[in-house]
Amino acid sequence: MFTTHLVEKVLSQLGINRSLTPAIISGVTIDSRKCGAGSMFFAFKGERTDGHDYIPELLEKGVWCAGSSGSFDHERYISVPDVLEFMTVLAKERRSQFRGRVIALTGSSGKTTTREMIVSMLRTMAKTVHATTGNLNNHLGLPIVILNTPMNADYLVLEMGMNHASEIEHLVKTADPHFSVITNIGTAHIGNFNSQADLAKAKLEIFEFSKGVPVANIRDRYISEWVEKNKSTRNIKVYDMERSSQLSSILPELPEYMLENIHTASKIVEAAEGISPDPVKSYQNFEIPGLRGEIKVTGSRKFIVDCYNANPESMKKSVESFYKKYACAGENKTYLILGSMFELGDFSKKMHGELVNYLKTLNLVERVFLIGCEFEKIRPDFLNEKKVLFLGDVADVAAVIPEEGVFLLKGSRGNRLERLFELL
Repeated sequence: MFTTHLVEKVLSQLGINRSLTPAIISGVTIDSRKCGAGSMFFAFKGERTDGHDYIPELLEKGVWCAGSSGSFDHERYISVPDVLEFMTVLAKERRSQFRGRVIALTGSSGKTTTREMIVSMLRTMAKTVHATTGNLNNHLGLPIVILNTPMNADYLVLEMGMNHASEIEHLVKTADPHFSVITNIGTAHIGNFNSQADLAKAKLEIFEFSKGVPVANIRDRYISEWVEKNKSTRNIKVYDMERSSQLSSILPELPEYMLENIHTASKIVEAAEGISPDPVKSYQNFEIPGLRGEIKVTGSRKFIVDCYNANPESMKKSVESFYKKYACAGENKTYLILGSMFELGDFSKKMHGELVNYLKTLNLVERVFLIGCEFEKIRPDFLNEKKVLFLGDVADVAAVIPEEGVFLLKGSRGNRLERLFELL
């Protein structure tokens, strides 16, 4: 929520002199279907639709509209050369007025779970929190989250995603966080980089370009190296991920990677509030985001659904956790349904091959079903494997899946492994 006076100020910064009717703008969106009277719509040209096509109808509904093309003679239409630039600068101005604290996080995996746990922990401390929702964690989504932040919130928790270098830098300069954290530095999106070191440098932009306090996991070698270089000039809070294992005694039902997410969340909340949050109470008020470790039972089959996304590190962590909890228990037969890992570029064949070689060592798993094009590329290297079955699509699993057992579904989002439930 903000006023048209703020809009006038930003337009002036962009060299546009415009007087607007005094009004309060109730919220912003780039989805025309979510617009209500008094809200603001930013029109972007997409691959299939052009947001400018919806402007006449939205103006009639009492919506403020910002666009860069077309001629709309209306007091609520704001014409700008670059809609993204206008939205970003507006978000920066709105952020400068916010008197609460801003927490930013990024990482190769676990971002959303850690974000939601931070929110839960702060709320158990009676704090009001506004946070990123869904996938609004990029150059389009983050400004929207900031512009929709209530002025009286105690905290704004922002998730930052990236595919290329300089993207996190841009988001940090827009959000100006008081505290920042990196869940981990793995190989997600490594296909867009020359090496993991280059990818790590891009993740570390959240520390490098922030004026706030970095909360750093020194167990990660790239983060530890950054801390060593900057500890004399920056106020850095450090923690060791090994201590996350202490949570297993009070939250024994959770896999290790989830405990690491909770531990990370507790450390940044501790840095912000000065006291440690109660992990048990926070977890009781926490709802695991969809497709991230939820359990579904259909007939005599039990599925562990962890297929929102995947990279080599998160894949192995998920499989290890599943193996320890279910396969080693020996109560039911266990199976792995794994989808290809995307955005690995030239590293893809090597990393998928290493994964399959690791899977071959899991003696207590009955069978492994491998889905997607990236696994198909290495099929010739494993022609004699009886335990490992290469399939083109998740639809092919429905015809061969056993009638009972415990199954792990894990893979990158593009596989849409959850379609299996429709087929069954």
